[in-house]
Amino acid sequence: MMTTIGLLASITVNVFLLGFIVFQLRKNRLITQRQKQPALRTPANLRTISCPSCSQQIKFTLPIEGNKARCRKCHAQFKLDIDEHRNVYVTEIKLPEEDHTIKSLADCYSILGLSADAIPMDIKTAYKKKISEYHPDRVEVLGIKIKQIAEEQTRQINAAYAMLQEHGML
Repeated sequence: MMTTIGLLASITVNVFLLGFIVFQLRKNRLITQRQKQPALRTPANLRTISCPSCSQQIKFTLPIEGNKARCRKCHAQFKLDIDEHRNVYVTEIKLPEEDHTIKSLADCYSILGLSADAIPMDIKTAYKKKISEYHPDRVEVLGIKIKQIAEEQTRQINAAYAMLQEHGML
């Protein structure tokens, strides 16, 4: 009887050891498989740069149509140059000063299409009409150039309205 108990104990220990060995082999195989898998990488043609003005992260893919880009946050325009090793160089474009600055209240009234004796209600109505007419989202389907013109007009309309507010005309 003693030999039977010893034999059962020996078999139990051997089964336990065999299970432990199989477990360790599977564990090692999983570790080596994970090491062989390549790390997830971004595509070779995807690039990320920082805006030269506001440091906003900008993503784009190569090749670039044209070599000009624009930051969505600060609207700075810059030039992208790519060398033969696919390195990207960023150069900010300095835009010339525009002569469309508003200098007087008469300019504000003319931008909004009003006479100088307009009352606040007329000013608000003219502002809403002009903004709805020139808003870039409304003319987006007409092309990029028209959208840029509409953006400039919207800036002028907003500046004129803000100047009228500052001078107490509203």
